[in-house]
Amino acid sequence: MASEKVEGDYLEFGVFRGSSFKSHYNVMKSVIKNKINSSDGWSTGDALQLNNLWNNMRFFAFDSFQGFPNIEDVDKQGNDFIEGKYICSEDSFLRAVASANLPMEKVFTVPGWYRNTLNIATREHFHLTKAAIIHIDCDLYTSTKEVLKFVEALLIDGTILIFDDWYAFRGHPNRGGQKAFREWKLQIPEWHFTQFQKEGPYRNSFIANNVQQGHELAQKHL
Repeated sequence: MASEKVEGDYLEFGVFRGSSFKSHYNVMKSVIKNKINSSDGWSTGDALQLNNLWNNMRFFAFDSFQGFPNIEDVDKQGNDFIEGKYICSEDSFLRAVASANLPMEKVFTVPGWYRNTLNIATREHFHLTKAAIIHIDCDLYTSTKEVLKFVEALLIDGTILIFDDWYAFRGHPNRGGQKAFREWKLQIPEWHFTQFQKEGPYRNSFIANNVQQGHELAQKHL
């Protein structure tokens, strides 16, 4: 995000006690500040642009704050995912984030079940128009499907999508986030997703690019 100067907010779906939320904020802050202070090929204009992007970035936490919803058939797998697991109240999450010295004026929570909150009204209420980073940590196929439909309108060229539990369900491609992602991609053929980074035993990420816009731009330069 820093090198490519991708504009937009940070959205995390499934925040639990805020560990990854806090970690991602601190990592991004460190990387961006280092970039701004580096003289390695960066002009004053580049540094100012990156600083503005960072200052304007907001951090959104989407969670039921009631743990998992009722587990539907496609997501049932023993006792790994059960209703109410990973419950953490909104107040507890906010206290954890505040205790880590994150700027609370940049932090926004959207509490509630995704079927009730992931809609146009929420995007309009928070003036959500662009997402630089989307972190999906809701494990389940049904929940991930709802998230992807919601963020579709927020994608820009260079948006990074992180799937925290890509290899859940023993890595089965027809379960969980992998199934939801594969089906979603077929519905938006104008977008291409390049595998980016894998981290730990479960996490995977992708970079979104609008291939239709890229083709139109290339045609203009012919």
